[in-house]
Amino acid sequence: MKVILSLTALLASSVYAIDNQSTVCSFGENTRKIELVYPNQTELPCEVHYTKGEETKVLWKASGETGFCEAKYASFVEKQVSWGFSCKDMSTKAESAPEPEASSEPEAEETSSEEKDS
Repeated sequence: MKVILSLTALLASSVYAIDNQSTVCSFGENTRKIELVYPNQTELPCEVHYTKGEETKVLWKASGETGFCEAKYASFVEKQVSWGFSCKDMSTKAESAPEPEASSEPEAEETSSEEKDS
């Protein structure tokens, strides 16, 4: 019974795993990286990391307040933009956006034009 419960807990945690988020901000030669890190791939605990040059600092962390890190992360990215930085979301979800499905209308038009040629 313990094995089944452990397996169920493992599967449940992997289904609801939260991916880290990453934003890179550039201004001329200056580059900054802001990361929203979920050490256990769950909402809590969470951390906001800031990399400037070779140095990375943990700016904020939370273990009891859901949404705290997300708000700080978003606010800090907005602050970079207000300082003139151009920021790009580098998170996995942003990089692998699904392609739109092809519409069936062009195929129908293509078929009808072939019928006219015959």
